[in-house]
Amino acid sequence: MDPDPDRDLVQALQAGAPEARRHALTALYERHQRRVFNVALRVLGDWGAAQDVAQEVFVNLERSVRSFRADASFVSWVYRITVNRAIDHRRREARRPAAKMGDMPPALEESGLPGRSERAPLDRAMNRTEAAAQVQAALDGLSPKLRSIAVLRYVEGLSYEELAEVLHCSMGTVKSRLNRAHSALAKALEIPPDEGEAT
Repeated sequence: MDPDPDRDLVQALQAGAPEARRHALTALYERHQRRVFNVALRVLGDWGAAQDVAQEVFVNLERSVRSFRADASFVSWVYRITVNRAIDHRRREARRPAAKMGDMPPALEESGLPGRSERAPLDRAMNRTEAAAQVQAALDGLSPKLRSIAVLRYVEGLSYEELAEVLHCSMGTVKSRLNRAHSALAKALEIPPDEGEAT
């Protein structure tokens, strides 16, 4: 197994001098803020809420990193915190409707999310925006646990082993949840069964 590329920064953040902690926090933020925001956005479906969750993750990172143990990678640990904070936020704001992906600012393309391309013809850009809105609506229809595993697998590309690590569950639970999430998404998006991902 490769050593965690964030190990030295995490150690500095946990036990370093004040200047070393500030440097480590800044470096970890620069490395992971886009990933944290993207996961929060996909779980929540709301741009402002995702910004709030991402900010909360990093504001509390210096304190919460004390509980980090090197039995998992830092990235997996940050994914877990982000998913948990996003689910908590969604529960608190359960009455508030999620924004549609098509209503998001045009900077989406820079964050690696589907968005409008200036080079694409208008009809292709509109189709992509509509498709993104349909995918987000399908994700919004899932329970928080299924939405989280779908985002981590289909958007972030985590392996089954990484999903088990991030979500603190068995491989059987990962496969079961993914199967349920995949079936629900395929039904919502009207995808024929033979075009789905095999588990």
